[in-house]
Amino acid sequence: MLYFYYGVMGSSKTAQLLMQRYNYQQLGLKVALVKPAVDTRAGAKVVFSRVGLKAEAEIVVGPGHSIREQLMWLAARNAHSDYQYVFIDEAQFLSGQQVEELAEMSDSLDIFCYGLKTDFRGEFFPGSAALLRLAEVIEEVPGGLCWCGKKATMNTRVDQKGRVIKEGEQVLIDNQTAIRYIGLCYEHWRKGISHGG
Repeated sequence: MLYFYYGVMGSSKTAQLLMQRYNYQQLGLKVALVKPAVDTRAGAKVVFSRVGLKAEAEIVVGPGHSIREQLMWLAARNAHSDYQYVFIDEAQFLSGQQVEELAEMSDSLDIFCYGLKTDFRGEFFPGSAALLRLAEVIEEVPGGLCWCGKKATMNTRVDQKGRVIKEGEQVLIDNQTAIRYIGLCYEHWRKGISHGG
């Protein structure tokens, strides 16, 4: 089956992915951890949660890479028949074609994708749009809160002074620029208010 777990910035998506992966590994199951190459916040191969959990990805996929081919290569390299479970962090950065490939593979694998649903402008990412179309199980990761205490539903890009930014490139990695990302409720995202006071 193909699963899509989405949530806003700060909802502990990656922490949940890493904990679920760990539990599967403890049972002796064959698990592969995958991340998109564009996510370089903690290093090229590191999957990192802001709560401090981290692990090294077995596969790093670029925009044109076949995930199926990389899994086959990994299985051959590790001298076992196949992976049973695939965990993908930052799945919003996958291409639509890669998600379609995952959907085809999900007949024989359980594939758990974690990521954002929308960008800082409120627009779908290509990977998220494809996952919302094709995933068999779609669930929100709860826990993201706006500074006002309401549920955060919008991913928000802010500059060093806390000003809300609603224009620009869809993908800017937050440790490489003077911007950061937070979750806001729709009202405060719409009004461009990133903090109280």
